[in-house]
Amino acid sequence: MISEVDPELNEIAADLTRLYRDSIPVYDRVNRDTIEQNTRAVLSMVVAQLHSDSAHTSLDELAALARTWADQQIPLELVAHSIQLGARRIFGVIRERATTQALPATTIDEMQDLTWEWATAYAAAVHTVLQERAVAGATRRADFLRRLVDGGLSPTALTMEARNHHVNLHHSYLVACTAWDETAATSDLLAALRARCSTPDLPVIDAVLDMHLVALLPRTADGLLRSGPVGLGPAALPADVPSSYQHARRALEIATRYGRNGLVDLASLGPLPLLGLGDDAASMLAEQHLAPLLDSGAAGQEIATTVATFLDCDRRVDDTATKLYIHRNTVRNRLTRFGELTGLDIDRTDDLVLAWWLLNRDRAAAAQ
Repeated sequence: MISEVDPELNEIAADLTRLYRDSIPVYDRVNRDTIEQNTRAVLSMVVAQLHSDSAHTSLDELAALARTWADQQIPLELVAHSIQLGARRIFGVIRERATTQALPATTIDEMQDLTWEWATAYAAAVHTVLQERAVAGATRRADFLRRLVDGGLSPTALTMEARNHHVNLHHSYLVACTAWDETAATSDLLAALRARCSTPDLPVIDAVLDMHLVALLPRTADGLLRSGPVGLGPAALPADVPSSYQHARRALEIATRYGRNGLVDLASLGPLPLLGLGDDAASMLAEQHLAPLLDSGAAGQEIATTVATFLDCDRRVDDTATKLYIHRNTVRNRLTRFGELTGLDIDRTDDLVLAWWLLNRDRAAAAQ
């Protein structure tokens, strides 16, 4: 019966090719002759295994073929399904002939089980190659992205690597950066970036570098929700990505320190980036204005917290009282006491800016 199937393999391969292209996404974008040749090769392996007197299944030949498919840009995750369809089609022919020859049903069932075991083993071999390629691809992508953001690619190397990773040297990309951990939330973020920030022609290029997820985004991710902060650098051509990456890391660092979430860039953080400037001047001013307040112990700390919250609430007394669970008159009394102890009148612009700067620097230092 197996010998009788041999002459029909070309016809079966052609039929299966039509089936694949009609029912499996992406196959309609792969050259028909290539699919048919690969399908014929798999069918030949199945028939050869059925011919064999040995129950041992050799997967080396299929693994080598799977690597060739990957080089031909055929999605390997779909190949396993096509192998099972092919085995089912071949066994359908064998079953018809076995039934015609009045073979016992138990024998036919045993043949079917064995065929399905082989198909499953073949599919597993393809998945192994898929994993192998994925790991190798991730390693190459991480190496490329690291050298790109570090500015370690020469113009010649950048041109070659950009082609390999589908990066358009004339397109402006945003750099996204966030802390990486093995959680569902971070995995969901990565999936959302890949889905929403790619274009029909340009994929998102991402890798985990030094425990940070770094992604090269062909377009922005407006409206992307994220419980933690994601730093964004300004749009830049690939040659200028190192500068964008530094902006993204800086935005992430500041947003993390001050509890900002979602997509953040330096511009969206308002005056927060200024808090890292002027350490010497800040120390001198803090000694002059905050020392009397902090020397007042717990009461002074309550006053500092109230004023900082008052500024966070855009100087709205009712919102501050609600947030701190205190009476609005208590808020007013503490604001007055703050002015008495520090000499800063937050109704004056200069003193308001200085108070905000000193209090937020103090909060950041306490959080570290």
